[in-house]
Amino acid sequence: MSGVSLRDLRKSYGALDVIHGASLDIKEGEFVVFVGPSGCGKSTMLRMIAGLEEISGGTVSIGGKEMNAVPARDRGVAMVFQNYALYPHMSVRENMGFGLKNMGFAKKDIAERVNNAAEILQLTPYLDRKPKALSGGQRQRVAIGRAIVREPDVFLFDEPLSNLDAALRVQTRTEISQLHARLGATMIYVTHDQTEALTMADRIVVLRDGVIEQVGAPLDLYDRPANLFVAGFIGAPKMNFLSAVLQQVAPNGAATAKIESGEVIPVQVSPAHAQAGDKVTLGLRPENIAVDPAGPLKGKVDLVEQLGNVELIYATLDMGCKIVAELRTRISPLMGDRIAFRSLSETIHVFDSSGDAITAHNVLKVAS
Repeated sequence: MSGVSLRDLRKSYGALDVIHGASLDIKEGEFVVFVGPSGCGKSTMLRMIAGLEEISGGTVSIGGKEMNAVPARDRGVAMVFQNYALYPHMSVRENMGFGLKNMGFAKKDIAERVNNAAEILQLTPYLDRKPKALSGGQRQRVAIGRAIVREPDVFLFDEPLSNLDAALRVQTRTEISQLHARLGATMIYVTHDQTEALTMADRIVVLRDGVIEQVGAPLDLYDRPANLFVAGFIGAPKMNFLSAVLQQVAPNGAATAKIESGEVIPVQVSPAHAQAGDKVTLGLRPENIAVDPAGPLKGKVDLVEQLGNVELIYATLDMGCKIVAELRTRISPLMGDRIAFRSLSETIHVFDSSGDAITAHNVLKVAS
C-alpha cells in the first residue's frame, strides 16, 4: 500500500486551464472518492495520478516518491475504467492474466494470482467463460480482477458503475466496498453520483470547475457543507434554499433571519462572520422540514411522491420559490392543497452573500 500526495497540481490544454492548483493527501489504505458534476476535472485528476495525462504543473507523489516523470506502467497503480475493455476472444482467466503475461510473469505465478483474485471476486465458476457469457456486473468484476492480480500500491476507479443498471450498481458498489475492506488497499474512486460517494468513501473530495471545494468524511460534508455548492450537491433530495436578511445577531450566535414573505426564522450563525442587515441564504434539508399549520413557510402542494418508507412533498411557497419536504408521517396532501412547513433552527444552514457557510457548526444536529 502507498499513500498519494498532490501538490499544486495543474492541468492545461493550451490556454484552457482545467485543474487549478489542487493539493491533497490520501493516506495509505484510504478509500477516497472524487465527486462533482460532469466537466469538473475529477477524471482528469485521476488520469494524472495514473500517468495517462501529462502534468502541466505541480507534483504527484505515490508512496513518498514523485511520479511526474515516471511512466504509467511503473507507478504501481492499476486502473479500472468505465468501459470493461475485455478481450472478447479470451476467457475470464486469460483476460485477468493477460497483463501479467505481457510483463513476463511465469505461468505458475499468473495462475496463482488469477485464482486468488477470482476467489475474492466470486468469479471462480466463470474463469473459462468468454465475456459475452457474463452479465454486466460480472464483466466489471473481471475488470477489477485484472487490476487485483497486479497487486498494485493504489487502485484507481474511473466511474466503473456507469454502464450498469440500478440494481447492479447497488450490488457492485457494495462488492467494491467489501473488496476494500478485505485488501486494505489505497483506492481512489471517481463518480458523478453523490450517493455512491456518501455510501463508499472514507473521505470525499468535492470538485467544481477544476477546484477542490471541500474534503471530508461523508457525514462531515453532509452536516457541515463549506459553501452553497457543496450543500446543494451532497444529499438527495437536494437542500432547499431561501433568500433572507439577518435581523439581529447575538454574541452567542443566536440570530433571526427574515425571509422574502416577511416571516422571521430563528437561526444559529458564527457571530464573527455575520451581522444584522447581511443578505444570506438559508439551507434546509428536506428531512428536517415538518408540516405545521402555524409554520412560517406557507405555500401550495405541487406533487407528492410516495416512496414507501417516506413521502416527498414538492411545494411552491408563497414567496415564489420551490421546496421539498421528506416526511414519514404519510399525511398525503393533494396537489393544489395549501400547506405550511417549519424547520428546526439548529438544522438550518446559513450562507453569506458569497456562498460561504457562516453557520455555527457546533450546534448543527441531524433532526430526529
